[in-house]
Amino acid sequence: AQLSQWADETDYSEKYCDDIFEYRRVTIPRSMLQFLPHGRVMAEQEWRTIGVTMSRGWEHYDHHTPEANVLLFRRVLGTDPKTGTIPPEMAAKVQQRNCYIQELEQARQRMIQEQARRQEAQAADMF
Repeated sequence: AQLSQWADETDYSEKYCDDIFEYRRVTIPRSMLQFLPHGRVMAEQEWRTIGVTMSRGWEHYDHHTPEANVLLFRRVLGTDPKTGTIPPEMAAKVQQRNCYIQELEQARQRMIQEQARRQEAQAADMF
């Protein structure tokens, strides 16, 4: 009964896209938050189990930090909605995008570490 009520209260945004992925926001009732994993994205079986219903190929890829009950999904453009199979010509583009995202994350981590080192050095200079 609760799952049915949550399904009725779940809101699916229109799709929007870039040159590789189509995206969709799914807003779930806040009462569902206690049943979601924290600190990671959900596998397809997990989000389907809590009542999120979409065609095949969607990936829960991130959280919307300002609003914990907004789940962010994406799938490769041209994905077969019945099988979830991505078009072969898109595989290389997806890999390039993932490498780029990984490079950005590594640069972000280096900046965070550098800021921490500077703060430690400033603190040491004060004493």
